[in-house]
Amino acid sequence: MTATAAVGIAGLGLWLPGFPSLAAWRAGRHDSEAQAPPGRSLDRVSRRRASFLGRAMADVCAEAMCDAQVDPATVQTVIGSAIAESATLLGLLEQMWRRKEPVSPAAFTMSVHNAASGLISISFGNRSFTTSLAADENTPAVALLEGIGIVLATGQPAVVACGDEAAPDGLIAEEHTWGPLAGAVVLTPLQPGSRGHARLRVRRPGRATLAAADVDPAVSRNPQIGLVDLIAAVAQGASGCVGLDRGSGLGWGAEIEPCRDR
Repeated sequence: MTATAAVGIAGLGLWLPGFPSLAAWRAGRHDSEAQAPPGRSLDRVSRRRASFLGRAMADVCAEAMCDAQVDPATVQTVIGSAIAESATLLGLLEQMWRRKEPVSPAAFTMSVHNAASGLISISFGNRSFTTSLAADENTPAVALLEGIGIVLATGQPAVVACGDEAAPDGLIAEEHTWGPLAGAVVLTPLQPGSRGHARLRVRRPGRATLAAADVDPAVSRNPQIGLVDLIAAVAQGASGCVGLDRGSGLGWGAEIEPCRDR
């Protein structure tokens, strides 16, 4: 059995199709027109350059940072995604090899895996540590492990965000395609009197004792759904273990316990 030391969860952020924020989703306020993230947290230039995923990641990070009352210019960031900017990358490959068209260098910069991380750093004026990673269905667990390590090593908060766009046509078998989502949590050191939603410890094996979040079936197949399950459980003040991969990964779980001062 493997388990991490405990840290705090001080901030939450969520974007789902029809639900532009965690508050909207918890209240059941579905907006049929909110099918794409607005990217309001990005500056105008970055918003214009950002992909669907980049706008979603920036907005959930901003929501979680605001909830945790941390400084967007100094907080450390971990960005997780299974396929990241694959839609942009495949479009560029189509231009290059099938249509024999020149490719814009600006477009290329938005096709790399850490494009969202870069835009968030630029828009928030953040020069602190940032990293991007991918581990398929294990991405939420790996991103949380990275974030916990950063918090324990530095004694400073870190935002962990995971998300994936809908898979591009032809990239994944039709029966396995998914809907888009993005979520974020702010992790903090556990200190006497510190504010926060819950204590968190990541464990493997993590036998789930808490129910998964109730989301659209297509969204439930997204590789990052485990972070949404964690966010939902923390927002509800639940205590127990959340599965971080819905049975499709290595079996990591997140043990949570509400903070007594909330």
